[in-house]
Amino acid sequence: MKKIDWTIWIGISAGLSVIAAGALFEELSLSFLWNPAAALIVGGGTLSAVLVKRGLKGIRATARDVWGLQFRDDSAEEHKLIVARLAWLARSARKNGLKTYEQLAEQIDDVLVSNAFVLLAENTSKERMYDVLKARIEFEFEKGMQNVRTIEAAGGYAPTFGILGAVIGLTGVLRMIDDPSVLGTGIAAAFVATIYGIALANLIFFPVASRLKDRLDETISRREEIASVLISLHENETPRAIINRFNLLK
Repeated sequence: MKKIDWTIWIGISAGLSVIAAGALFEELSLSFLWNPAAALIVGGGTLSAVLVKRGLKGIRATARDVWGLQFRDDSAEEHKLIVARLAWLARSARKNGLKTYEQLAEQIDDVLVSNAFVLLAENTSKERMYDVLKARIEFEFEKGMQNVRTIEAAGGYAPTFGILGAVIGLTGVLRMIDDPSVLGTGIAAAFVATIYGIALANLIFFPVASRLKDRLDETISRREEIASVLISLHENETPRAIINRFNLLK
C-alpha cells in the first residue's frame, strides 16, 4: 500500500490559512470570501477551457497523474528490482541464446523492455536499438508533459476567469448605482472572483504542475537507466557488469 505524502495537503492548507488570516487582519468576515457565483464562474470556466484544450480523455489522464502526486514515489526500489531481473536475463541469454528474449517479449507489460527484447531476439544492431529506445522514452516524456502543460494552462485560465467574474459582478453592481448604501459592498464582493482565480493559479495549479514535472523528470531518468542496461544486454555483458553499470549510473 502506497504511503500518502502529506506535504501537498499541508502546503495547500497553510496557504488557505494565510489567506484567511490576512482577511481577518483586514477585519473582513470569512463568510465574505464565500461567493457561489464567483466559484461557479472561475471553477466552471477553468474546467470548461481545459476540456476544450485536452478533451475528456486528456482530463482523465491528467487527473490520474495529479492524483498520484499525493502518494510517495516508491519506484526506486522497483527500479532496482527491474535491473536485477535484467541481470538474470543476461545470464539466461548467455546460456540459452537469443530465444530467451523472444519468449519473454510477449510476457512483459513494460513497452520499453518488451520492444528491447524483440530487437534483441531479432539481433538488431546496437545503433538501431538505441534509436528505438530513445524514441520510446521521448514519447513517454512528451505524454507526461502534456499533462504538465494542462495544469499550467489551468493556472493561466483561472485568473482570467477571475477577472471575468469581477466584470460580471461589477456589471450587476452598476445596476444599483442609485443606491450608494450597497454600492461599496457590491464592488468588494465582485472582486472575490479575482481572489479565487489568483489563489487557484498560484496555490494549486502552478505548484502542482511544477511537482508533476519533477516527478516526470525522475521517472524519465530511471527509464534512461533501464535503456542503458538493455543496451548492455545487446553487448552480451555479464550480470555483474550490468549491475556495475547500474551502480555507476546511480
